[in-house]
Amino acid sequence: MKVAVVVDDLDPARRRRCFWEEQLRALPEVEWELVSLQENMRERRFFNIYAFDVVIFNWCVLDGAVMYDSDRAQDILAFYDDHFVQFVRRGGVVIMENQPKRWRPAQKAYEILFAGQLAVQSRENYLYGPSVKVSPQLKSHPLLQGMPATIDSAYGQEPGASWFPPGSTSPRSIAELNPAKMYSGAFQTWSREWLPLLYAADGENPVMLAKTEGLGLWIVTTMFIGSSKVHDLIESLVVGSRNHSTAIRHFHTTQVRLRRIRTLGSATAVVLLGFALFFTLRTGLLTSKVPYGDTWLGSIAISVVFATLASGATFLRRFLFLSWRSARSRWWTYS
Repeated sequence: MKVAVVVDDLDPARRRRCFWEEQLRALPEVEWELVSLQENMRERRFFNIYAFDVVIFNWCVLDGAVMYDSDRAQDILAFYDDHFVQFVRRGGVVIMENQPKRWRPAQKAYEILFAGQLAVQSRENYLYGPSVKVSPQLKSHPLLQGMPATIDSAYGQEPGASWFPPGSTSPRSIAELNPAKMYSGAFQTWSREWLPLLYAADGENPVMLAKTEGLGLWIVTTMFIGSSKVHDLIESLVVGSRNHSTAIRHFHTTQVRLRRIRTLGSATAVVLLGFALFFTLRTGLLTSKVPYGDTWLGSIAISVVFATLASGATFLRRFLFLSWRSARSRWWTYS
């Protein structure tokens, strides 16, 4: 298996630290190579993505930082985006670590390949932590099997270990580094083809999304996976994503089918509840006097209101919440 890790620069003294080198050395079946999009372009060399099985974007490599030519990396990726799409459709895997500007995920970095598909939290939020939670609803996903409900960072560098070349970044960024964190920021909205696999410590905001396309897989995160040194998770993402590609596609297809069934069933329940209330009002079975309940229009309006209230207070509350969140995501996607 061949893996490419996209970094700022091939000179370790000129790039932000790549923690993937150590992690990939521990996987004997993996051959890996560091790739700099900017250096390839300067040397007039095409990055032959099709020579690899997995491509990993190192943290911050697409964040737009002028110091590291990340703005140039964004332009190069935007120009060659169709190659990455074809790479995934043919069975490749793309893994994107967190792409933050001063530790807040930069929306533009995710827009290059996933325009209109997902949104990160606003820059006013600085949500971070040393552990993530596996989605209870998706814990049987092939990439998550065998994982504990909570995954903790195993960051093992010395306290003074630098993530940046000396003098290359601001004191504010250094002060907010928090190196043991597994994630920084989270996704706020995402289109329905994405599955939220891992969540922040609060269990409310996803920090890893995955979707299948063709024969391959996209994995986008607001996580620092390499530095967290969680060997089982790294092996699952890098090796398991290829070895279990058929099972992953089947799982995603099944989830789409189940979501449609749940939506249809919940919508049917709401409609039946509304009809039951309407029938009760029109047949006089309800002995209490209901305002406007003796008119057709009033009966319909009251049935709709009561069905909605009952749904929100009982077993359909979760469905209505997810429907609202999905509608908000679709509105954001197409607005």
